[in-house]
Amino acid sequence: MRSLEECIEACLNCLKACEICATKCIEMGEKDHADCIKACRDCADICNLCLKWLSRQSAFAEDLCELCARICEACAKECDKHADMHEHCRRCAEACRRCAEVCK
Repeated sequence: MRSLEECIEACLNCLKACEICATKCIEMGEKDHADCIKACRDCADICNLCLKWLSRQSAFAEDLCELCARICEACAKECDKHADMHEHCRRCAEACRRCAEVCK
């Protein structure tokens, strides 16, 4: 795991990207984006929790960061399926990969 500040920033950026991506996918109303929305919501939730635990220097933050990295990787894979068609999915996948890299 990298520096505390770097991890917090990556989680915050990923949280934002996931919320934007999920919202835009919902607005589009396409049924084939359901898995993307679910992945983004899961990822946003874990990133939010992770940045809180990192900020308070929880004794369990490192364990949570490992789970966060796995969920971010899964979300990036899902968003990659739509990245060629939707800029928000491309940006989300990038933020997820960055967060996974930093949180490992």
